[in-house]
Amino acid sequence: MKKMVALISALVVLTVAFSGCVGDNNSAVNGTEPNNSGENVNPAESTANVSELNEPAVNVTEPSNSPETNVDHADNAADTNELNKPISGGTDSSSSEANANSAESADISKLENLPAGFEYIGSVPLDASDIKIDYNAENVSEVVGGSEGMYKYNDSDFYLDVIELGNAEAATNLIDAYKSSFKPLANGSRFVEESFNGHSAVRIADYVTIAGNEAPRYTYIWSNENHVFVVTGSTADSSLVKQLAEATGY
Repeated sequence: MKKMVALISALVVLTVAFSGCVGDNNSAVNGTEPNNSGENVNPAESTANVSELNEPAVNVTEPSNSPETNVDHADNAADTNELNKPISGGTDSSSSEANANSAESADISKLENLPAGFEYIGSVPLDASDIKIDYNAENVSEVVGGSEGMYKYNDSDFYLDVIELGNAEAATNLIDAYKSSFKPLANGSRFVEESFNGHSAVRIADYVTIAGNEAPRYTYIWSNENHVFVVTGSTADSSLVKQLAEATGY
């Protein structure tokens, strides 16, 4: 009897031991491992979860509604270009004044009412530095500028120079400087004073050599306030030069 009891006990122990081994093997076969909470965790699922955690984050940039953070590159470049533009509102007053003076002189040198037979050709501006050279006026201050009107009468050329200076005194100084550039004539007077349009003017006689012969050329010069007027022509007839001078109205 005791032997049978011992045998049954041994069988029970073996059965229990065998059941434990089978349970362990099933766990190994299923690939599950107990976690700390007692739940079975699948290693494949764990690996997948770890892979997801290791994937690089995708940067998703959403436009900001804030005007300070949303900066359009095109707008930014446009703003930069605007900053680099020269300021157009500011003007050089001296340049503007010089341009206005040149325009005024050009208007005066273009005569509206010409004497019969005269034709207007055109006008060109006169630079202050050129005026000083042409009129021996290097030492005359306040020479602003001027304009030269060109005219034609038959085969003769005529010129009307309108020179602007800073004031009436400078205008007188320019005339005196120009007259000083001429030498006295051997015969007769080089400078003759005449009157027209309510003022006096100086007629200057000069001579050029044409085909071996000397031929006279005449120039009328006078001032009106801060302007100097000079009329000359390629003719020996001083009356034609005077006609154009009178046509200025000054």
